Amino acid sequence: MGMVVIKCPETGRVISTGIEMDRERFRCTAVFFSRTYCKMCAATHEWFAKEAWVYESALANGTSGGRESFGGGAA
Repeated sequence: MGMVVIKCPETGRVISTGIEMDRERFRCTAVFFSRTYCKMCAATHEWFAKEAWVYESALANGTSGGRESFGGGAA
């Protein structure tokens, strides 16, 4: 199980959407639109599922877990 995350368009940092889901279930979900409040820049970001990914803790499954570390810096 992991956390669905997005990249803050203002800071470039990875932020949690508050949605917990496993990668396979997320991959199979219908395309959807959502909003997430970002504590980093104090704004609400609108995003589509295709812009998000599931981050799974490296400690939980022994792998890197996602495209980049949760809370990582700008790309």
